[in-house]
Amino acid sequence: MLELSAHQSAADWRPLSGPPPARAWRSGLAANPGAPAEVLERLLEDGAEPGWLARRPELSAPVLAAAERHPRWTVRAALAERPDLPAPVLAALAGDHERRVRRAAASAAHRVPLPPAALAGLAADRDPETRRRVPGCAGLPPELLVALAQDTSPLVRAAAVRADSWPQLPPAVRTALRADRDQAVRAAVRRALRVERELPVSLAGYIAESDPLRRERTAASAPLERALGEWLVLDDDPRIRAAAAGNPQLPTDLALALAADPHEAVRLAVSLRPDLTEAQRAAVAYRLPDVPPALPWVARWAGDPAELLRLARSAHPLVRCAVAALERLPDEVVAVLAADRELMVRLALAEHCADAPGELLRSVYEQLLGPAALVADGRFAAPGLAAWAGRAEPALRLAALRDPDPGPGVLAALAADGDPVVARAAAGDPRLPLRALLGALEPDAQPEAAAANPALPVPFMHRLLELS
Repeated sequence: MLELSAHQSAADWRPLSGPPPARAWRSGLAANPGAPAEVLERLLEDGAEPGWLARRPELSAPVLAAAERHPRWTVRAALAERPDLPAPVLAALAGDHERRVRRAAASAAHRVPLPPAALAGLAADRDPETRRRVPGCAGLPPELLVALAQDTSPLVRAAAVRADSWPQLPPAVRTALRADRDQAVRAAVRRALRVERELPVSLAGYIAESDPLRRERTAASAPLERALGEWLVLDDDPRIRAAAAGNPQLPTDLALALAADPHEAVRLAVSLRPDLTEAQRAAVAYRLPDVPPALPWVARWAGDPAELLRLARSAHPLVRCAVAALERLPDEVVAVLAADRELMVRLALAEHCADAPGELLRSVYEQLLGPAALVADGRFAAPGLAAWAGRAEPALRLAALRDPDPGPGVLAALAADGDPVVARAAAGDPRLPLRALLGALEPDAQPEAAAANPALPVPFMHRLLELS
């Protein structure tokens, strides 16, 4: 492995097991939150892949300036893709001499408002691909939109025509666009002018509807006249009956007529209606699906503790799941759901509710060996998890890292774990002893994760760049 001198000097490092993993080291350093500006500037100078400029959570002013004036256009284009790029920097990139940088800046201007002068420059750019990106820019002045709608490039004209931009165009420009010689522009006009027809609510309107998708949407969500509801529950297509069974505006008595339907999807939809009593719900024979469906009507009771408690005790596990998936719940409701006999209910509570206790998160995770998101939750961490480092399941060894004080021996063992996911997570843990961290930098270990470890001393970061 990389040896360390008695004085722990970075200059004494030397790889012993093959060529240095330069690419992995550089990628890790680019993501390392502890890497100072001089390390990141060296990465720019050394020709490392510049995509990290857009992904890194923070960039210091010196690194930002170095990237903005970098001679390689790929670096400047990657900088333009940062979601929180300051407007003055983006404005400078919008005037870059390389068209591919200007394209990236024009796309970024959809989320970062630019000064009018910068937008005017992009709208007048000699590159049509750049101009094509301008109509979606934030705060685009109306006069620039009008100019783009009359651009010499049909790609630009088509991009300027949208449902929200059409009313801003003068009548003469609209007339010209309707008669445009380019098919793509005329298609854009048709899309902008398309008006969604209302769904039929009467039996006659439904029978006259020829679009099968609109028929199914009608059954699922339209306010149904009685005659139409009676027609839908007798439809030969089980998808239509299932859609109608889940429509809260279908009268209860018609919905209950589907409670013994031969198709499981129809019976399940009936069982999940908000207007059923618990006795009616329990009388429906259904099979639980693999993925619980969303029940928007449950969320409407979010501010009513008494109703939430009633629903948390529902006979239907999917109703209980829907309650458990709410972000905030009263303590009494959480206690009821945390003791639910169905694992799927406890999982929904652990995954979605901010009031679920950490003990529940750990219990669900141990039983299911996942999901991984539970491990990252702040409530998951607890003393004693280090004992899981000896478990046979990699998922549990991974969770051992969430012990607030696992001990250096446990961390070193996990960094050398045979499972790459476990070893990678341990190699990036800032509590990892330095000698184990150096071992993780080896080509056959976890060099990228170790290089991204914020506990890596800065002199060692520079040494990695020298060795690569």
